Amino acid sequence: MDVYNNTAEFIKDKYNIDLSTLEPDYRLSDGNTKLKADGIWSFNLIPIIHCPMAGACKQYCYATVGQQAFKSGVLRRARAFLATMQADFVDRMIAEIERAVKRGLKAVRVHDSGDFYSAEYLQAWFQIASRLPHVKFYAYTKMVVLVRRLASVTPANFRLIQSLGGVGDSRIDRTLAHSRIFDSLDDLLAAGYADASESDAPAAFGSNPNIGLVIHGAKSKRFDSNIMAA
Repeated sequence: MDVYNNTAEFIKDKYNIDLSTLEPDYRLSDGNTKLKADGIWSFNLIPIIHCPMAGACKQYCYATVGQQAFKSGVLRRARAFLATMQADFVDRMIAEIERAVKRGLKAVRVHDSGDFYSAEYLQAWFQIASRLPHVKFYAYTKMVVLVRRLASVTPANFRLIQSLGGVGDSRIDRTLAHSRIFDSLDDLLAAGYADASESDAPAAFGSNPNIGLVIHGAKSKRFDSNIMAA
C-alpha cells in the first residue's frame, strides 16, 4: 500500500525509526484549545503525508508547525495511522469514543490534521458513526471525489465538509458543505460564511454550509486568497 510505504519512508528519513516497530494508538485527542471549549475531540493523522489531495494548502498548513510538528506529535500520528489499518479499528474507536462521551465529548472531528487516505478508511469511520448515532461526527476533507461517491451512504450524524485548497477544488460543489480560508473576518462575513476561526462549533453543530476560517499562524504570509476565488 503506497500510503503505508510513504509513511514508513517519511518516519525513517525524519527520525531513523522503523514504522513497523511502533504500536498502534487508538486514542482521541482533547488537547486542542479551540476544539476543547466546545466538547470536540479529534483523531489525527500526519499532515500532507496522509492528505492525498493536498494542493496549495501545503504552503500554509498550520498542522506542520508548532507542537504538532514535534517528534512526539508526529510519532503519535504515525501510531494513529497504524491503528486505522488494524482489523479492530472500528470496535476500538467506538469504545474510545464511548469513554470520551462520559468525559464530556459532544462531537468527534475526524482529523485536526491529515485526511481520509482511502475509501475503505472513510467507510470505517462511517461504520463508527452509524453505531454511535448519539454522537456528532464531522470532517474537513479535500477528498471530494470520495464525498460524492459515498454521499448516499454517509450517516446522518456525519458531516463531510469539502475543503478548498486541494487539487480537486474544481470538483467541489459549493451548494453543499464546504470550507474556505479568508484574509480577514470582514471578507469572510461579507461572503456569507459562518466564522469557524475561533470556534469549530459552526462546523460541528451548525447548519450553514459555508464554513469560513481566517488565515493565521506562522505560515499565513504564504497564503494567497486568489486560490479560493469562485
